[in-house]
Amino acid sequence: MSKLLELIKESKKSQKEGVVAITLRLPERLNSVVEALADQLSLSRHEILIKMIEDGAASALNALKLDEPDEEDRAEVQEPKERRFYLLNTNKRNSLDDHEWMLQQGVAAAFYDPWKHYIDQLQKGDVVFLYSNGEGIVAYGTTTGDVIKQDHNGDPEATHYQQLDGFTMLKKPLPASEINQILRLNFVYLRTMSPMKDGKRVLDRLMAER
Repeated sequence: MSKLLELIKESKKSQKEGVVAITLRLPERLNSVVEALADQLSLSRHEILIKMIEDGAASALNALKLDEPDEEDRAEVQEPKERRFYLLNTNKRNSLDDHEWMLQQGVAAAFYDPWKHYIDQLQKGDVVFLYSNGEGIVAYGTTTGDVIKQDHNGDPEATHYQQLDGFTMLKKPLPASEINQILRLNFVYLRTMSPMKDGKRVLDRLMAER
């Protein structure tokens, strides 16, 4: 059985999530495939399309290997500096509940191997920008250096997090386009956590708008 069919069957067992309405125009040939699958599996076109998109998105993320830092990123993480800056993606694509928990509690968190260990690398005084997909930087704060571990959905110590001192929620998110202008480069936003060499520029911008 293909991965798509497995995903479709699992979808009936999954919990409902928040949804966003979009308009999608399909080529006629692809629409015919979707309709045929819907008939064959006794599902709606909507269910088929959702699972096709999810499967395609997962394959793209895996191919890009966005959670495997390059050598430059590793060097940045391993060599302490006076003040370091990181962008941490709250990963709404994986769990909206985790995203909201991070903002409510004012923490920098990551879940499961190997991503949870990014939090272990944060040292006291590092500045972490929390980034929400589709919005931008929504909050920031300074790490304490103390890693707290807790269970996640019954999995022991699957959550690693640090409290963020001076935690600040932005009234208006700073979108990716503006971050790129400030940094003068195209930053990678889909990784769980990425060092931001010129993060002080971003912090200065946020402080100026408070």
